[in-house]
Amino acid sequence: MKVEQLMVRNVITAKEDDSLSSAMKLMKENSIKHLPILNSSDHLVGIVTDRDIKRASASDASMLEVHEMLYLLDKVKIAQIMTRNPVTGSPVMTVQEAASLMVKNNIGCLPITIGQGLEGLMTVTDFLKYVANH
Repeated sequence: MKVEQLMVRNVITAKEDDSLSSAMKLMKENSIKHLPILNSSDHLVGIVTDRDIKRASASDASMLEVHEMLYLLDKVKIAQIMTRNPVTGSPVMTVQEAASLMVKNNIGCLPITIGQGLEGLMTVTDFLKYVANH
């Protein structure tokens, strides 16, 4: 089976100059753990994961007031915390090749691209659903 048959096509994305707080909100509202980041030309330039968000957010032990913390989260841009040049796959790869690439690179999400354009996304969960149904 090819990745193009399994990948999610309507991918929720953000722009690299969006704020950390807007990325957090987008991920929470859509219950997603991986957020591909596009530049102004709509080319894939990075990815932000829920782990990146947690690492960049203030800890619970912070001495900041809530309004101060929210102010800071609005000032941090996604470009500052994203993983640049993420590992990507192709729509014509086999699902097994994509899964191997994810294991080799210890990643939970594989953006699927043609050139620099984002075509879709395949996650570990997508692969597990495929395996469970076959």
